[in-house]
Amino acid sequence: MGAANRFVQNPGNTAICYYRYSSDAQRDASIEQQREAAQEYAASHGYHIVQEYEDHALSGTRDDRPAFQLMLYEVEKLRPAYLILWKTDRLSRDKYDAAIAKGRLRKCGVKIVYVAETVPDDDEATSILIESINEAVAASFIASLRKNVMRGMLYNAQNALYNGIRVLGYTGKKNQKYQIDDATAPTVRRIYTEYANGTPLKVICDELTAAGLKSNNGKDFTINSLRHILTNRAYIGEYRYKDIVIADGMPRLIDDDMFQAVQDRLAANRRGGKAAVKKIHPEADIEDYWLTGKLHCGLCGAAMQGISGTGKKGGLYYYYSCQNHRRHTCELKNQRKDLLEKIVRHILHDMLFDPAIRICIADKCYASYLAENDDGGAYEKSITAQLKDVEAKLANIMSAIEAGIFNNTTAERMKILESQKSMLNDALLDVRNRKKYELKPETILRFLEAYVGDLNNPQTCQKVLDFLVNGIYAYPDKLAMTFYFSEDRREFSYEHMKDLFETQEEIARLMSDRSDLQNTSLSKKMLSSLIADESESEEGEQPDFFP
Repeated sequence: MGAANRFVQNPGNTAICYYRYSSDAQRDASIEQQREAAQEYAASHGYHIVQEYEDHALSGTRDDRPAFQLMLYEVEKLRPAYLILWKTDRLSRDKYDAAIAKGRLRKCGVKIVYVAETVPDDDEATSILIESINEAVAASFIASLRKNVMRGMLYNAQNALYNGIRVLGYTGKKNQKYQIDDATAPTVRRIYTEYANGTPLKVICDELTAAGLKSNNGKDFTINSLRHILTNRAYIGEYRYKDIVIADGMPRLIDDDMFQAVQDRLAANRRGGKAAVKKIHPEADIEDYWLTGKLHCGLCGAAMQGISGTGKKGGLYYYYSCQNHRRHTCELKNQRKDLLEKIVRHILHDMLFDPAIRICIADKCYASYLAENDDGGAYEKSITAQLKDVEAKLANIMSAIEAGIFNNTTAERMKILESQKSMLNDALLDVRNRKKYELKPETILRFLEAYVGDLNNPQTCQKVLDFLVNGIYAYPDKLAMTFYFSEDRREFSYEHMKDLFETQEEIARLMSDRSDLQNTSLSKKMLSSLIADESESEEGEQPDFFP
């Protein structure tokens, strides 16, 4: 990685904290536990907390969390040295949102530290891999939990019960069917009626906003949210959950004729965009611009994004375009998507299939893992001892309550101890899970080899790219790449790479021709052998097919 791309941490010991819990089913104590742990962590490391952010009952798969967005905005002004998180998944459970957020924090000189997870801080490359493994382990437990949740949701869906999915115009309660909401159902009917009568979506949006009406999430209506409402078959009584469809499972708000009139008008007004391109070129894969996010203009540094254009003969062509070039402030012309991706795919293939590189990374990470985690079980013993102490104190409080001693002080103390017990149980579970899934060199190698696959698959390329490549820079005549596990900045001439690809294709063609020739020669030898055998067996006679 070049010097310009190295992470430069802000000076000092200032820190910010971000806390989040996911659902209304959890208690506010979850936030308090995270805050208490973060403050203890800051005190033990000599950090000074200057700001704290918290999101209540908001999933980590969403990026529109208010405190999360406020933190990303204010971090540019506060410029703290550290961001303290409980675990890696507190920032985001969506890998793309997490990558974007970490990129913004990195750009602002903020180092992320974790209270309940061990991530080495002396080596950036190793840190990235350990973070990835922690996220993968967390995802496995989330998947197990999701199975249990999905079982309950499947039962609800089979009985057309409220499944936690809010629909404008309806109210829902646990273990009950949806009911018409007298407050919002008229808004749904108004949207359908006006659109069916020819009112444009933009006009409907403006009218609803002027009337002070809000969407289901409390925000102003948008054209996209109106389209979602206008295509939702729940309003004609159809209950849907994944593959489960129950007719008359919902109270009807719109009659069939109105609904069909709206669908006909939506279809008639559908123009342009990707749908139109797919109609003209149904074979085209127009969404896989997998270099996006890593690819930048080498001349001005701006991000490059995917675009498409139609040639004079009607052919569809794909490019990566510099944002500043589209604003007419950069001279870099649009770069052919197929060439850039072919070069990057070639480089990734060479790196990914090199066993020496995989072994080097695995050894480096394993050594760091041992250094961070080899404490002889002292951490687990400490947690167990603290847990026993808390449980003993709780038992004493229960004895006092049974003896008739109960007041506000007792209740508050019991609440604090319950919170401590919950946090300690979480920490103990983390320790035991790490033991259960203890890393070994071969484990890390398998993790790396999991990325080995068909690099013609954009999803596989995206995974490898995210893990190995720090940045890609396009110039008029070359492509440059920097990597997490190397100080080198490698450059690749377009002309040289074109010659290389042409040579490889020619070699492949010759090998194919040679294989066909060998097969043909073998067939001739077998035929001659059969003819010779026939001649010997019937002396003096020649078969009809003999030349």
